[in-house]
Amino acid sequence: MPKWLVKRLLQIRISTCVALILCLIAIICLLTFHGEYNYEHIPSDAIKHELYKEVAPSLALKKSLPDCTYDDIFLSKESIQNWQVPKKYDDFIATGISNGSFSPEHCNPQFSVAILVTYRNRQSQLDIFLPYMHNFLRKQKIHYKIFLIEQHDNKNWNKGLLYNIGARVAMAEKFPCLILHDVDLLPLDAANLYACLHQPRHMSASVDKFRFVLPYSFLVGGVLAIRADHYKKVNGFSNRFEKWGGEDDDFAARMEAHGLKIDRLPVEMSRYTMLLHKPQEKNDERLRIMSENKLRPAGDGLDSARYDSLRVAPQRLVTQLAVRL
Repeated sequence: MPKWLVKRLLQIRISTCVALILCLIAIICLLTFHGEYNYEHIPSDAIKHELYKEVAPSLALKKSLPDCTYDDIFLSKESIQNWQVPKKYDDFIATGISNGSFSPEHCNPQFSVAILVTYRNRQSQLDIFLPYMHNFLRKQKIHYKIFLIEQHDNKNWNKGLLYNIGARVAMAEKFPCLILHDVDLLPLDAANLYACLHQPRHMSASVDKFRFVLPYSFLVGGVLAIRADHYKKVNGFSNRFEKWGGEDDDFAARMEAHGLKIDRLPVEMSRYTMLLHKPQEKNDERLRIMSENKLRPAGDGLDSARYDSLRVAPQRLVTQLAVRL
């Protein structure tokens, strides 16, 4: 073999090795500096001590029944892969569900949670979300109710305002725990108990869209569990964010300003899959509004939520709150 050819082959091999090393370094940097896989979380053996055990006063507890226990849920290793999520539900059975609410019959639940889902024009996702969540939640031995807060107009989308409206209704029913839930996120781990902690809990810390990496430490969007009294304390969401973006980070800033800490559970209890959907129109004013909100008095939020009309429509799988802003 000619010497020039040998030299050329060696150069190619060296170049290939260098390229592979650089790619490896880039991947490591991406994981290190653009997200947290091993994020700060409550140790598994300490979770039970952090649970906020409260039920709605309207829940009829039976003295003849024992309290529900949850060790089997926390110890469960059962999970599904994102590709195993059903694409449709033709054989869903709604046993025990009424108005989007469910409570176990064989024991007294120790948790009551209102699941608030803001929504507009995502029927294909809702058709998967509702049966999937009811199947998931009925195994957890909790008392829950799903509220669908649907914006019934053509005005700009306003998720924060919708959450405030839903929170008012849920708190009027004396739910002690609110779970703010995007309609496109589904839990994958059976150990992910839908309950509040003493501090706000960011539940969707590991989402497949983000390679199961937490994008940044103060992220609270997706699925967040917060005590009703804490939601009232921070005055809920700002009503100023229209279209998409900014309202969740602003809410995180509100919680921090009131001395609340964002807690999370381990990765194996916090994995979610995101259903596909078209990108939403972003709010180009979100950074300006966030900056202004830090200087504004606490008069924008739960106590100032305004709307034109609200219709409460109980259905089998959900209680719909049809809102015109």
